[in-house]
Amino acid sequence: MITISNREAKEILISVIAISVALAINVIGVGAVLGDMQGFVMFTAFFLVALGSGFILHEMAHKFTAIHFGHLAEFRMWTKGLIFMFILAILPTTIVFIAPGAVYIGGGMRRITVKENGIISLAGPAMNIILAFVALGILAILGPIMVGDSGMELWSSVALINIFLALFNMIPIFPLDGSKVFRWSKAIYGGCAICIILLYFFLSDIIQLLVI
Repeated sequence: MITISNREAKEILISVIAISVALAINVIGVGAVLGDMQGFVMFTAFFLVALGSGFILHEMAHKFTAIHFGHLAEFRMWTKGLIFMFILAILPTTIVFIAPGAVYIGGGMRRITVKENGIISLAGPAMNIILAFVALGILAILGPIMVGDSGMELWSSVALINIFLALFNMIPIFPLDGSKVFRWSKAIYGGCAICIILLYFFLSDIIQLLVI
């Protein structure tokens, strides 16, 4: 049965809001937040949509796929990671660190197999690609939505962020998803990685075609 506990829902909500606030501070600058509260709220809302949705659904894809295979899975917040993220956000640097937590799998009746672990890991990046195409579809139907005077467009940003999340998570270095997919099937890993890389590099051309 697929359920989300009260603790899990609370930690997901805290993580997503923390990410959005930290990134908004990073963009505006901690010293300018009080003087530009409207911009701070606008960028916080922007990151809630553009990154928060991708983060939540990425982790839920892991969770629900693991549950499908009969395993227990639940998101857990990483408090130290959130604190480090805010420290970097308030420093005069453009460096960001986003590692608020992850879905932990285990405690079931049997050990997870290499194949199951590979499929569960691939589910997260796959969800990000789906979200990117959904965003591009909305862009094609509704047209661009500009975020204030920043020059940023909402739906193309959602697509770019989600493709970047997929690309980053497919790096074959533990504990990233790519390492588990690579261990399960090098052929499937290679095919997926090539598709994501091509999408990433041709995304700007796709967006231009949609908004003409």
